[in-house]
Amino acid sequence: MWLSTDHHPMSFHYYLTPLVATTSLYLGYQLAKKVYEEFTSPLRHLPGPSVPANLLLGHFRKLQNDSTITIKWREEFGANYQFRGLLNERELFTTDTKALSHVLTNDHIYQKGPVAQKVVRHFLGNGLLAVEMDEHKQQRKITNPAFGLPQIKELTEIFNQKSAQLRDIWSKKINSGDPEGSRIDVLRWLRKMTLDVIGLAGFHYEFKALVETGDEPNELDEALTRIFNSPEARRQGMLRVIQAAIPVLGILPEPGGKFIRDARTTMMDIAKKLLEDSKNAVKASGDETPSARRDLLSLMVKSNMSKDIPEHLRLSDADVIAQIPTFFVAGHETTSTATALALYALSIHPSVQSKLREELLSLGTDNPTMDELNSLPYLESVIRETMRLYPPVAFTVRTAMEDDVIPLSKPYLDRNGRSYDSISVHKGTAIRIDIAAVHLDKDLWGDDAEDFRPSRWEHIPDAASRIPSVWANLLNFLAGPHNCIGFRFSLVEMKSLLFILLRAFEFEMAVPRGDVAFSATPVNRPRVLSEPMGGSQLPLIVRPYLDT
Repeated sequence: MWLSTDHHPMSFHYYLTPLVATTSLYLGYQLAKKVYEEFTSPLRHLPGPSVPANLLLGHFRKLQNDSTITIKWREEFGANYQFRGLLNERELFTTDTKALSHVLTNDHIYQKGPVAQKVVRHFLGNGLLAVEMDEHKQQRKITNPAFGLPQIKELTEIFNQKSAQLRDIWSKKINSGDPEGSRIDVLRWLRKMTLDVIGLAGFHYEFKALVETGDEPNELDEALTRIFNSPEARRQGMLRVIQAAIPVLGILPEPGGKFIRDARTTMMDIAKKLLEDSKNAVKASGDETPSARRDLLSLMVKSNMSKDIPEHLRLSDADVIAQIPTFFVAGHETTSTATALALYALSIHPSVQSKLREELLSLGTDNPTMDELNSLPYLESVIRETMRLYPPVAFTVRTAMEDDVIPLSKPYLDRNGRSYDSISVHKGTAIRIDIAAVHLDKDLWGDDAEDFRPSRWEHIPDAASRIPSVWANLLNFLAGPHNCIGFRFSLVEMKSLLFILLRAFEFEMAVPRGDVAFSATPVNRPRVLSEPMGGSQLPLIVRPYLDT
């Protein structure tokens, strides 16, 4: 009863007055800051869509509901424009290659902003996807050896094994039903396959997700699904974004918070056991003898325990454990989505599918090495064109940590007709790196930028060659110090899947092409418009390939 105003008449006012005063001061400061930025922002003269009616959400809802809206705005306003993010803050959009290179390479200026860092840390911990500057360099140095070409070469056997297991499951499904083929949600099954791969190749763990029916649910699989794919996780993600943007709202209760916390506890308990197993395996192998375990976690542990790494530069157990959900996101979600999108593209372009299958059948093995997969030029072109036209991750965002001037390769005209060859940004300005918009930019790729044409990779335009990249002049894996560390892993796994599946099956659309849409969230998951309760899915007709 100590809060009762009957027994303690001053206690209510004692706590309420400073709370109201603090909130008022905070809101007043934010309002003054907002007004000042509105009238002094260097972006205020940039072209862009009209100011939205919603002063809290800006253009956020439009961005969420229309995955092509930034591309439409690019056609209307040019390569550089402003739009409004959460709290109606001005954000910068650019597809200018010089500007993108500047933002991606100067990681001391352009980082994940406070909002993004808080959200990522909440779900993933303090892993590579969350940290910046010296902490990122330290983690990257320890993690890099696990993702070298020799390591990926050894893991190709796992990719082939799990691809063949998926092929055999689909063969049984088809044989037990219509011999002309069966409708299969390929995204669902590819997620199972890549989950098994990241379990074995990532941290020597058997998910056993790639089964038809009857097995007991896997505890780690369930925990990860709760954290990344459940409705509670989506609500938590949105709440975390809002709370990070408006810190005073951190006092609000978290709907679904316990559900996510329990899942994270399960994940972290298993992760600790995985780390302990890896450390024991590395210690047992000795300093000179390579460990028999070649999974990414064990290789990273071995690197972290190396005598070449000073004690003060080694990662803590907590930081090593934080890489496990990072591996899961980077090596599971995006690779399964990318492969599903490749099958989608091949289904609507049967001549490309036939030409690719012919090349794959020319290789006289069912268990190709990494070098053999990389020797197939048309397979490489098909994957590049898929990743260009259907990027599995549509965009990312960087925030200026200080005032800066972004150089441009081409000048732009502001709303008053004045020409500029650079864009000034204030500290705190968000820059949207729109991967999909860059990949569809006709100024970079030509008038047929929206066409699926693998042959374009025989001679790419000079303008496209200036896109900052670590692979294929594409932004899928970004560039600069924060480029995707696992891009080779993902590409070889994708090649293995397409190699084994296309040699066994033919694919065609199970629903009209116009009935398939893509989410407007960063991960470009397909869905069927006429089946809104089906969630993310990609149903295709899969039939055995009969070589006549």
